[in-house]
Amino acid sequence: MLFQRAIPPGPAESPDSIYTGLNLAARAPADRPYVVCNFVSSADGKATAQGRTALLGGDGDRAMFHLLRTQVDAIVAGTGTLRAERYGALVRDERLTQIRTREGRAAQPLAVVISRSGQVPFDIPLFADDRSRVAIYAPADTVLPESAAQVELHELPDEGDRELAGVLRSLRHEHDVRSMLCEGGPQLFTAMLAEDLVDELFLTLAPVLVGGHELGITAGTELGAPAPLRLVWALERDGHLFLRYERG
Repeated sequence: MLFQRAIPPGPAESPDSIYTGLNLAARAPADRPYVVCNFVSSADGKATAQGRTALLGGDGDRAMFHLLRTQVDAIVAGTGTLRAERYGALVRDERLTQIRTREGRAAQPLAVVISRSGQVPFDIPLFADDRSRVAIYAPADTVLPESAAQVELHELPDEGDRELAGVLRSLRHEHDVRSMLCEGGPQLFTAMLAEDLVDELFLTLAPVLVGGHELGITAGTELGAPAPLRLVWALERDGHLFLRYERG
């Protein structure tokens, strides 16, 4: 499998050579992790088809998705995304585990769950796998059922409109998380943008049209002003575009 470099132009490369060794943790601020977000979108701006992402991404997107998981200390996803996509252990392939350990990270990234209501989908495979490490940020009275995963509950910070900043500060100082991947959904991504907590966006543009009322990659809170991005690279495989942006 090869990705063609389009911007800046260059030779075709394997996904392993592109999406490993990113050294994201070295860019971490003192008070929070360095945050990258990953989304797939149709050509008409939809983040899902029939309610899920699987119909949008090809083999290139799947390879990139799993390799990005090797590059971070923690992965966060909204409870709706966890439930819809039936999250399990975050890294299951031994080859990917070896990439993580070779680059100095734990075999499994920390899974981060944020819930204002305390309605956490404990029935998903993530909690049934003894390889999983999970940090939950939820109300203090949230009841944790027995599970095979290692689960730690943190009271959701009461910081007004900077709630997510409090979560990221806790992850940095209590779990030594220096790099974090956000996999959605659109409302969590938008909330993180609103608090200026997003450093990079990896966006796969799929050559399909979806139509209908599917969500885009952002939803909910309106940003005070458009958030500028700077294109780092554009890759192509089988008509899919793989874009990497930094916050401008």
